[in-house]
Amino acid sequence: MKMREMMTQNPVCCVPNDSAQRVARIMCDQNVGSIPVVMDQDSRKLVGVITDRDLCCSVVANGLDPKATPIEKFMTLNPVTCRRERMWRTVDV
Repeated sequence: MKMREMMTQNPVCCVPNDSAQRVARIMCDQNVGSIPVVMDQDSRKLVGVITDRDLCCSVVANGLDPKATPIEKFMTLNPVTCRRERMWRTVDV
């Protein structure tokens, strides 16, 4: 099986200056726990990823205002990626 058979073809994305609240709303609306972060919506160049745990543990738990807090300080930069033609392999344990 190739990765393209399992991946979302056109995932919803956010940008580094989006607020934590906006990103949380996207996660709720899309029923996902992580979102790719792109440089801008035109190029969609991947720069990071943000998770619901990032928002909870870094923004909410520290009492930051989700409406005024951009996600750029809380996202994971340079996530590990793979190509859509890459084969998916399982490992026996």
